[in-house]
Amino acid sequence: HGVWMAKFCRVDMLIQTVKRMSKICKSSTLVAKDAVRLPSCVNDLGEYLTAVSDVIRESGGNKVASYAFSSLEQYIPLFLMQTVRIIAKRRGLPAGSIVTLNGVEALDRSGSVLYRDLKGATGFEGSFWDDEVAADAFERSASYVALIEFDIEELVAYCRNNRSEFSDEDYKLMFGMDGPRRMGDAGKYTIMKERSAQGGELRR
Repeated sequence: HGVWMAKFCRVDMLIQTVKRMSKICKSSTLVAKDAVRLPSCVNDLGEYLTAVSDVIRESGGNKVASYAFSSLEQYIPLFLMQTVRIIAKRRGLPAGSIVTLNGVEALDRSGSVLYRDLKGATGFEGSFWDDEVAADAFERSASYVALIEFDIEELVAYCRNNRSEFSDEDYKLMFGMDGPRRMGDAGKYTIMKERSAQGGELRR
């Protein structure tokens, strides 16, 4: 009974997390020009994680809760990166909309808030929460979010110096994405790769 309950709770936890995070890419906060605001679904997810932690521990104990929450410190940053990919593919936001600087900050704060809320929800005895794994995963997602804000030359420089941090596909998406300080130009990524392979330099 305990094993079945733990598996059910884990699957439901992932479903509910994805359901809420899938709304981020459609949030008007990403195109806000007047202020930085968190997407309401982020606050909703934080409240859900806190509440469900209490419920599972009361009904099934810490072992069940530990299993249900295991690896969420890796999944949530991955889901946040997937949100950025969806936006980069011009899905979610209204046609013609571009993420603003306030929107980039909203995404960055979303990661920080979810880190805080998840750590709080898993702060019970026997939790599988891993500080080092969580820090690495959330820092990586924050680095990917930050690429939205770069102008095209900053993006070229960052890519040159951090080629192994993200996949070719992720960098290509970023180069092709219109941002608050750049117009997308996927061709520049192709040129950069070709010239890097030849030991040359990308000229402006």
